[in-house]
Amino acid sequence: MTDPRNRYEIIQTIGTGATSRVDLARDTVIGRTVAIKTFLRGFSGDLQKQFLREAQIFGRLSHPYIVGLYDVGTNEEGTPYLVLEHIEGKTLEATLASGRLPLERAAIWVADLASALSLAHHSQIIHGDVKPANILITKDGQVKLGDFGIARFATQVSGSGTVLGTPAYLSPEQILGNKQDSRSDLFSLGIILYQMTTGVRPFDGTSVGAVCAQIVSSEPPPPSHHNPELPPAFDHIVMRCLAKNPASRYATAESLGASLYPFARSKPVDVRRPDPSWWRRPLQAGDLRTAGMAAGALLVLLICGSGL
Repeated sequence: MTDPRNRYEIIQTIGTGATSRVDLARDTVIGRTVAIKTFLRGFSGDLQKQFLREAQIFGRLSHPYIVGLYDVGTNEEGTPYLVLEHIEGKTLEATLASGRLPLERAAIWVADLASALSLAHHSQIIHGDVKPANILITKDGQVKLGDFGIARFATQVSGSGTVLGTPAYLSPEQILGNKQDSRSDLFSLGIILYQMTTGVRPFDGTSVGAVCAQIVSSEPPPPSHHNPELPPAFDHIVMRCLAKNPASRYATAESLGASLYPFARSKPVDVRRPDPSWWRRPLQAGDLRTAGMAAGALLVLLICGSGL
């Protein structure tokens, strides 16, 4: 593999974590700005092959709400790296530091994230680390989900058997070491949706152990307990995402997204009614802001569902 230093000019380091470093860089061949994520622990043998194989799959996931992967490889020291789309903006974590979001905005963003996860899940990729720090908000207000599938490799490389990541956004099966599937990502997305609309996390304690215990065995109050403006139908959506048993959650990311898009309207409707007549009523001024976005998201869902 080619050493990235032969093609990419490092501008500055923009972030360092327990397992990786992210540098802002310039691609000297085509002149674009990129983000290079270099892992701080070397991968070897079968693990390196597995990492490269899944990274290549991720690179084929072209989606407007997924951070693009441009290149992948290992440098001369055997350290793996990813060359990613550089997003000018800030993380959802930084955005939520200012408090809760309007229901309309939260519904749009989480439904868009669900459509991104849907494409990944159809490709047999589980994100495994859905949290606000891994969600970027562009300057024009679009969400981008990053770090697809990479967190699991960091866990394997650590060799410690401990759970890495932010415990407050893990699913019960992740904490218990049980088998994960796409519904694990939906649990994490439910936590984010709860926090977006209430300003607080549903599971929050004074220690990692306390947070994990709550996720595994405690039922949080519905979002409307913290924000009385939220309708009962929205409570139902969030609490379904947070079901301890994966079988009780939404079966697919598509179904979660479909239940959220009605709330992207200025006046949410009661989605518990089986008759979807809300979309047949005359178009109102408040609908114009989100009609285009909802139509685009619906097209993505249809494409994903058809397997194209």
